[in-house]
Amino acid sequence: MLYLRRAKPSDIDILFEWVNDEEVRTNAFCTAAIRYEEHIAWFTEMMNYPNQVQYILMSDDKPIGQIRLTINDNTAEISYSISKYNRGCGYGKSIIQLVKQQVLEDYPEVTKLIGKVKPTNSASLCCFIKNGFQEKYRQLEFDLSLPS
Repeated sequence: MLYLRRAKPSDIDILFEWVNDEEVRTNAFCTAAIRYEEHIAWFTEMMNYPNQVQYILMSDDKPIGQIRLTINDNTAEISYSISKYNRGCGYGKSIIQLVKQQVLEDYPEVTKLIGKVKPTNSASLCCFIKNGFQEKYRQLEFDLSLPS
């Protein structure tokens, strides 16, 4: 049985392992590896920040992935990942379905969910689209620090 549970302090190490997974770093907007000291500071702040909530996707008693919401007024931005051993099994679609239900129950003031995805992350893009998300706009960037 799949379900979401709120993260607890003992999840700090598994979240650190997952965030530094090579594929997660590649698909993140900030691709640099996370140092453990940075992770501890972030985790402590996140757990105490009222506008963020971290869930762990569980299959019975086994952690499968994580999903975090950052809530601003009536909008919640989603960030999620599935552990490398559980990718390709449909858990991405499931975690988004479950968080949609969780938001309806826990945060009735939230009326819009947002998922920001790199164009190269086709798996996440597919998971969001399969859950009824629609692309609203694209952001284009130019890096002035790179030689042209």
